[in-house]
Order: sequence, then structure tokens, then C-alpha cells
Amino acid sequence: MQLNHRFVSGLELPNRPRRFQRGVRRLGAQPQLLPAVVSLLLVALPTVIPPANAEEASEIPKVEALAAWQGGASSDARILARRIQLGETSELLMNEQRLGELAIEIDQVLMHIRNRYPETAEIAARSRYMSATLLLTVDGRLLDAISQRWNATGGVPLTGFEEFDELNSRLGLRTWESMPLFASVIMHFSEHANLHAARQAYLAIDGVVSAEFDTYLGDGPDIAATTASGRWFVMMRKAWGDCPSGCLHSETSFFVVNHTHVERVDRAMADGMMEFRRAVPSAEWPRWIQ
Repeated sequence: MQLNHRFVSGLELPNRPRRFQRGVRRLGAQPQLLPAVVSLLLVALPTVIPPANAEEASEIPKVEALAAWQGGASSDARILARRIQLGETSELLMNEQRLGELAIEIDQVLMHIRNRYPETAEIAARSRYMSATLLLTVDGRLLDAISQRWNATGGVPLTGFEEFDELNSRLGLRTWESMPLFASVIMHFSEHANLHAARQAYLAIDGVVSAEFDTYLGDGPDIAATTASGRWFVMMRKAWGDCPSGCLHSETSFFVVNHTHVERVDRAMADGMMEFRRAVPSAEWPRWIQ
């Protein structure tokens, strides 16, 4: 079976941020040398010991998981892995190993669906907001400190507000855009920052009036996924027709994937399955099931 590679790079829609409205090489061995080559390969290959149990067999090596997250996984898998882990943890930083494991598994799940239903290859996961950015509104002495000290280039200066400075450091604050006239600052963090937890942490600091995601405008095709009892529940939403204004038309396909087996579920049955509902925020469910 030939793999469908169209999904590997993902199909990213042109989103605009709110603030801008924007192996081994083939050998040419002679036939008489084949036995010797085979013997050398058998000696060089490591001994494979069967795992003691199924849990050990399904474990993804750490190196493989990290490599997947650091560029080996598709855009779809990375977006969905991040969404899933946001629902799993309240820590300020997401676990790179876990993200990689999820991305590897999600890529396999999407491959099985797209091989069985090629028409789904054109549907890509859509980012809902910039993954490492928060928009803060500040006031009082914190605003004064940021206005005075955050106008230079280079490393992130300390404001003198210990709780604020410590949180910036823990989240891996990399760059910022200070706008004193608007009492606001745009914060750009490490890509592993858990923005849901970060938002709550900043709101607890005196002087922070609001902390918002840098959301994307409009609508478009999307994928949602969750896993339960060893199975994956995947929704693929095809949307078209003036999507910058919200999309005039949409159609969602529902799939349950168990290892390599793909089962397509009709909308009426999917509407009664909590696994599908858990894949998206409750307020978004009507948009997926319509």
C-alpha cells in the first residue's frame, strides 16, 4: 500500500492575526557476494528482545517522540497534539515528550483515515490563535515599570515586580512589543508555553487588567480529535463560502479509528457520543454537528 504523503506537511489556511487583521544505500553487490553481505548484516544488527507486555510494546521511544515534535510531525498532528495536551495539564509548560508521542500517533490515525477516504486529504487542522502569544493590558506601577524599562532591545529587562518577572522567566518570554499609549504589551513565549495556564497566572498578578489570546479571525476547514479506551475519535469539518466572514457552508465527517480499522459514523449517531463532543469546546459543538 502506497502512503498518502499529502497530509504530512498539512494544508495551512491563510490566517491573519487579530491585531494586524492579518538507509541503507542500495548495494550493487555481485550475486556471489550476497551470502557474505547477509552475514555481515546479521552480525551488525542488534538483538531484538520481545517486550514483556503490551504497554511496553506500545511505548514510543523518547528520541523518536522528541524528533517528531521538533519538526518530524505534520502541521495537523502538531496542532491537534497541542490542543489535546492543553486539556490534560494545568502546568505552565507543556511536556515535549508527550506532545511528540501524541503527534506520532495522530499522524498514523490521519493516514489511516485519508488512505480509506482520500477526499479528506484536503481538510487541515486550523490554529485558533497564535500558539505562543498573549496580549496583556496593564495599569498602575506595573505599566510605569514596563514603559520605562521595556523600550530597549536585547534580553527581557526586569521590571522590579518579582511575581511578574518570575512568571516571564518560567514561560520563556523571548520577545515583547510594548505599547504604553494603549497600556498594553504583546508577549511572545517559548512554543511550549501553556497559554491557558499562563493567562490565569498573569491575571492573578496585581497590575494586569486583562490577558487575551491573539486569536485568528474568520473560519475555515478544521480537524478535531480525542482518544478514549484505546480508540481515536476524529472529526473533519469541510467548510467553504466566504470563510473570512464565517463560512456559508460546512460538512463534518466523523470517524472512529481503532489501530488500523477506520469506521465512519453518521451524524445522528455522532451527536449522541460524548467522545466526539469532548473533542471541541462545548460552545463550538453546534458548528461541528450542524
